[in-house]
Amino acid sequence: MATEHGISHASIDFLQDPGHNGIVPVANDIPKRRTRVIRAGIVYAGVVLAIGIAAGSRPNNLLVWVFACLLAALVASGIVSGFMMMPLRATRIEPRRGRVGEPLLVRYEIRNTSRIIPAYDLHVAESDATKPGGLEPAGEAWILHVGPGDRVHAEAVFRPTRRGALRLARFEVTSTFPFDLLRKVLLFTQPAEVLIHPEILPLREGVLERVTAGGAGGQRMSSEGGGTDDFFGVREYRPGDSVRQIAWKRLAGTGKLASIERSRSVPPRVRILLDLSRPTTSLRIAEGEDARALEERAIVLAASFVAYCDQLGYEYALSVAGLTVPPVALRRGHFHREKIMSLLAALDLELPRTAGIGLSTSDERATTIVVHADRADTSLAPSEAWHFTARQLETLVVRSGSTLGDDSRREGRA
Repeated sequence: MATEHGISHASIDFLQDPGHNGIVPVANDIPKRRTRVIRAGIVYAGVVLAIGIAAGSRPNNLLVWVFACLLAALVASGIVSGFMMMPLRATRIEPRRGRVGEPLLVRYEIRNTSRIIPAYDLHVAESDATKPGGLEPAGEAWILHVGPGDRVHAEAVFRPTRRGALRLARFEVTSTFPFDLLRKVLLFTQPAEVLIHPEILPLREGVLERVTAGGAGGQRMSSEGGGTDDFFGVREYRPGDSVRQIAWKRLAGTGKLASIERSRSVPPRVRILLDLSRPTTSLRIAEGEDARALEERAIVLAASFVAYCDQLGYEYALSVAGLTVPPVALRRGHFHREKIMSLLAALDLELPRTAGIGLSTSDERATTIVVHADRADTSLAPSEAWHFTARQLETLVVRSGSTLGDDSRREGRA
């Protein structure tokens, strides 16, 4: 399960393919069939038994007919639902990713291979025997009707409660049609994994702007032209250049057309360093505090910084101290964000911690933000770095009518 790179082996493919949104694995085409007795069926069977005893002890035409009809309904319920369920086949179409705190939609495709018999009132759910931890059902998948030869899709809503690789094993298609007395079950085996990204919390407005202002990674002018800002230079005129950009003075002096080229600004650059160098058992925690939960909160804070950088259009990167995870280069964009989120989701906190700060050895112009689990260690980063701890998460999260004060901007800065 674990590798020497600080992430789970089963999650490496998620990091290598950040743009893939979904897969359709192959399920076991022949399901297992089960019949479950529900409460309504037990009550109904008790009524039938009581009427049968009465009809046997004192034969009466009315009692015999009532008993025969009730018994026939019970038998018909099992036969009709059994024949209806036999030709059904199902496949789970799970998403490749999810996120803690956000709804996770899992789709199911139901196929009716029969040419004659339709199916009604189908419920699709993950099997209780193999239901994964960290996934709470929020809405079941339900299908009213599947005609002969039809393919129908249904969606179930789940609520992920923890990050990491979520294993799905079996799911079941059930129906109590027509009389809601017996539940017929088709059990499908389809192993799969869904990578659950860490939760993202909205940070207070102005946090990153204040951190990056005036630093090495703040906004600056590029050494190349092509923008719309200040004067950068004059170049030869190219077909399609705007008339407003023509250097008329140069034309008057040389008789040749030339265009004014302007500079362009470069967005701020931020490198986020997640400090996991201390083992979980070595963290300083208060009485009743969970050390592992503190590390998870540090991961949530790092993910929130990444999401905020992406929202502002910054270039951002990630390094992890304590686990041998290769540092991610400075870039921006959707796929870059998904790559970093997948890396954070796949971090294995059970692995032994290693020495090393996890920062890139290149001398890059970027503001460094260090996220610690319990306490700030200023030796992990340059003196101008900003340090935050997991315990500051509540003070950095958006609250209605509040702003980030100077007293809570940073915990330690050498």
